[in-house]
Amino acid sequence: MCPKKYPAKRLKKLKVGHLKSGSSDVKEIVCGFCQSSELSMATGPMLHYANGKSVQSSNIFDSNVIHVHKKCIDWAPLVYYAGETIINLEKELERSGKLECSSCGLKGAALGCYMNQCRKSFHVVCAMKILDCRWDLENFSMFCPSHSSLRFPKEKSQFGEKSSKNNSKLTQMNLGVSLRKGVTIQVLCGSGLSTKEKFLLVKFGATIGASVSKYWNPNVTHVITATDVNGACCRTIKVLMAILHGCWILKIDWINACIEALYLVDEEPYEVNLDNYGSRDGPKTGRLRSLDNAPSLFKDLIFHFIGDFVPTYKIDLVDLISAAGGFVLGCKNKLVAQIRDGRIAPATAFLVYNLEPPQGSMLKEEGPVLPWKREAEVLAATIGSHVISDRWILDSIAACRLQPFTV
Repeated sequence: MCPKKYPAKRLKKLKVGHLKSGSSDVKEIVCGFCQSSELSMATGPMLHYANGKSVQSSNIFDSNVIHVHKKCIDWAPLVYYAGETIINLEKELERSGKLECSSCGLKGAALGCYMNQCRKSFHVVCAMKILDCRWDLENFSMFCPSHSSLRFPKEKSQFGEKSSKNNSKLTQMNLGVSLRKGVTIQVLCGSGLSTKEKFLLVKFGATIGASVSKYWNPNVTHVITATDVNGACCRTIKVLMAILHGCWILKIDWINACIEALYLVDEEPYEVNLDNYGSRDGPKTGRLRSLDNAPSLFKDLIFHFIGDFVPTYKIDLVDLISAAGGFVLGCKNKLVAQIRDGRIAPATAFLVYNLEPPQGSMLKEEGPVLPWKREAEVLAATIGSHVISDRWILDSIAACRLQPFTV
């Protein structure tokens, strides 16, 4: 059976970016759920779909393309993936298009309160701004402020006898938290944790009076990460951002040690010193640089991307470069002009190519020397800049020191 199609007017309203006021050539992409063009850590990147398939950046303004934030999709109850195909997106847009957000009043509010009898619905980005909403991050469920005292199904089972020992320890810990003077734990954030570890993190945060954030933000003071048998953590955006901001990056063992001791133990013995790419001591180096008020890692460096990048990955790279104090210049002609007139020193300019071809690219057949690397090398020979891969950026941040300029 063919999926239900929107009428033409509906497609134009929800799927096609409209022209900005006062502009005749710039299109603004608007999310079909929250009706916003904003991009942030809370919204995630803007994704584009047509006939259930992801659309490449060159075709995103086609009339049949749906635009939606990643987080809006994640929290839309009827939407799911079957392989690389997204299912029920149009159906969910039609359903939510009849529901007004209880916060902002606009339609497209796909997320309802988990209390079945509650009539409130929200855009997920609006609900995230409401402090009294309560979340089940694993099952993408939410209680609105009116029903935040209720329990999710998983809480009813996890609060049973098996967890009574830890709950007792956490309750006792309230008496010991103040024993460690001068400690400031404002916001905790998990990275790569299991369901059980995430639940422990949330309970621990509530016990010591710290907020727990699902997403990275600059207020995070401690990132708690999963590690493998060698003590290595996965190189995630949260971990890399934490290195750049000088945060503690700790193994889950730190939380267990605090619970066992009934007070906040010293973090340093539990600091992660290795990632899954073999980079060492980045967290400690980043933390000490921050304490010393050292210059930003990419201070005064200019980056220009050459070749194809998966759009969501490129957004992450740009965010990391910005957090490291660097600047991304999108126009090649502007870069060349500013180097030639002396406004940019060639030694501070970096041409970035993608070490891996985009998924599905036929360029893999051409061998290890990729066309965009050759293009970067030709341009670098002309203007005297460096050529680096995207991996150089990640490796430099992971180690919190600039890596050798090998390509």
